Amino acid sequence: MKKNLLIITFSLFLSACGAGALIPAGVAGGSKPKVGDTVLFKSGPINYSEGKIEKAEGGKFEIRSGSSIAKPDAADVYVLPAKDGKADVKVGDFVVAFKQEIYWEGGEVKNVTDDLIEVEKATGGKLNVAVDKFIKVSPKAIADIKQSIARKAFEDAGKSKKPILPKDWKPKAGEKVAAQWAFGSWHVAVIKHVNPNNIDIDWQNGWSDAAVARDKVAAYPTAANPMPKVGDYVIVKPQSDIEEWKFATVTSINAQEAEVKFADDTTKRVKNTDFIVMS
Repeated sequence: MKKNLLIITFSLFLSACGAGALIPAGVAGGSKPKVGDTVLFKSGPINYSEGKIEKAEGGKFEIRSGSSIAKPDAADVYVLPAKDGKADVKVGDFVVAFKQEIYWEGGEVKNVTDDLIEVEKATGGKLNVAVDKFIKVSPKAIADIKQSIARKAFEDAGKSKKPILPKDWKPKAGEKVAAQWAFGSWHVAVIKHVNPNNIDIDWQNGWSDAAVARDKVAAYPTAANPMPKVGDYVIVKPQSDIEEWKFATVTSINAQEAEVKFADDTTKRVKNTDFIVMS
């Protein structure tokens, strides 16, 4: 009994002396990263970066990545996969895959061969990576990847829709409107000139003036704007003219107000004058 107690005490002493040399971390590779190792760490909801561990203490790492020092939790630090590893993954799994330089991104596995893993990035687009260029991550990290994918799908659906305009509305010079940018987001603008096939606008967020297709310009919301139905997409007016409008879906209607849900699942009650209905 005394011998066992002595061994335990000595082990605890060694652990205390070596704190920072070896700390449990991510699941990749099945081993624990230590000071001096180059590892992968979570730098955003779906973004990861490579870096070298300079310090490890109290469940935290200090990792040099480029010219900066990151301090991720141990649970968000992963040993890089071995070059002679096998593709222990299947279609439908959520992983983090190498993108470029020191940067990796989360996504969903779409195809697996002996040599390559095809991953659809959470932000869209495909990555074809070797078996040593992807890692499996924690359930919490997987949840973040899934949420990002769901948000993108929600916003892509909104970007594909067109505004429902007030009956007999005709755009005119000097009028304040909402207009859709080339990448699908909506912003406040002022009409400079109405042409047969497009409208010259002045973006209110400081961008250069542009010509926008007529079906991508919407009347600024008023009480006369049509009310949506439950399930409809809307764009919700920002607090200031320099911000973009946010996509949302209608969850309930009450008189001239609607409760809407955004891509991040938050909800808000908005008046008829604060949104534009999309179809």
